[in-house]
Amino acid sequence: MATDIKQSVASSATTPESEDVRSTSSTRNYSWFRGVFFNATIVGVAAFTAPGLWNAMQAVGAGGQQTPYLVMAGNAILFALMTLTCLSGSILANRFGLKAAFIFGTSGYVLYSAALYCNNRYRTKWFIYFGSAACGITAGVFWAAEGAIMLSYPEPKNRGKYLAYWLAYRNGGSIIGGVINLAFNYAGKKTGKLDWRTYIVFVVLQCFGPAVGCLLSPPEKVQRRNGTKVQLSERIHTKDEIKAVLKLLARKDFLLVVPFFIYVTWNQPYVSAYVSLYFTVRARALASLVGAVSQICATLIMGSFLDWQRFSLNTRAKVSYIAMMLLLGGCWVWGIVVQRGYSHHKPALDWNDSGFGRGWALYVFWQVNFALTYNYGYWLVGYMAKEHREIVRYTSVVRAVEAAGQCVASGISSTKTPLIRETGVNFALWGLAVIPTYLVVKNIGVTLYGADGEKDETPKLAEDGLKEVEGKH
Repeated sequence: MATDIKQSVASSATTPESEDVRSTSSTRNYSWFRGVFFNATIVGVAAFTAPGLWNAMQAVGAGGQQTPYLVMAGNAILFALMTLTCLSGSILANRFGLKAAFIFGTSGYVLYSAALYCNNRYRTKWFIYFGSAACGITAGVFWAAEGAIMLSYPEPKNRGKYLAYWLAYRNGGSIIGGVINLAFNYAGKKTGKLDWRTYIVFVVLQCFGPAVGCLLSPPEKVQRRNGTKVQLSERIHTKDEIKAVLKLLARKDFLLVVPFFIYVTWNQPYVSAYVSLYFTVRARALASLVGAVSQICATLIMGSFLDWQRFSLNTRAKVSYIAMMLLLGGCWVWGIVVQRGYSHHKPALDWNDSGFGRGWALYVFWQVNFALTYNYGYWLVGYMAKEHREIVRYTSVVRAVEAAGQCVASGISSTKTPLIRETGVNFALWGLAVIPTYLVVKNIGVTLYGADGEKDETPKLAEDGLKEVEGKH
């Protein structure tokens, strides 16, 4: 008995010391290139070269072409294929690993840029469809992989900041792209297409995407500052993974957020057509630059608030969501007013023209709205996942939903459907998303804790403190 007591005391006495040793050992063996920050930077740089520059070309409207119709038809093919590859993203990651899926996902964007170059300079139409298909096949895998990495690699308490950091690189691609667009097209005082030399720079930069991806560390080798490991489950049989994905698709929480994720990217084809039809080439180039800077500022502010420990997790989730959706709704009211006027008298606005700011600033706000919903959507699914394996599945299926929505919207924009109708559809989708998504948001930190089990501890601590005081009296 005495021996047992001594062993127990010795064990309790050495536990804190052993924990300190493990912590010190973990710090001593820490490798910066295996750290979360470095790997987040790799994902960010790859996002810069791939979707970031792709977004920059879309930000000038229709990939910089004279009219949006051919490019939107190609984009419809792109997002149709992306829907399928996004759905299979978790399956491919399970089969080949996140790193391999990530590298493969960066490879198709350059073909899309090359297709725009050939169409712009030589009017080669078939390449638009081929480049769009190649981009759709690879980009779906990239979207699923990058989201899974950025949700699983950082510690939960820093997830919002790292999401903002990653998206800053993605939007940084739009900034550099905007500078390139403006540098080559500052003299374009009329509507039309971009200078063909613009695309050469994009093609060269996007060739670096796969090489950068090779520097990524696989999950099992990632090192966090607090010594914890990235918890991604071991690979399972492909049939079991498919069954798990199908099971997730039928989950109530997922079905409630489907309208939100359809909305997130649905408006992008409309916004692209809007700026390409109503503004001069140099005004479009300037819009791509200012919009990207505004997106970075907005996502950094939101990311910091989502990680602000002064407020409970549930409060941060609800306040961010309500503020974001109010901003979106206000912009669509503004958009209907502006679009109605443009539909009656189609303008060709340059930055020197009267009335330029009203419609141009609206476009910048739409870009900010997209960045906020994109950022918040990823943060949201991070807490909807009930286990670490579900993080990859969730990022795959929600990106598939987004791609499906953008596929349909691109198909509509490839026709000459009046833009005022598209404005109304976007406003309606916003309205359909507000309440169902809030029903999930209000449970963050209450019944939805994420794979790492992050809960709101404030009520529990208060209760424990009250019990301690009562016990003393």
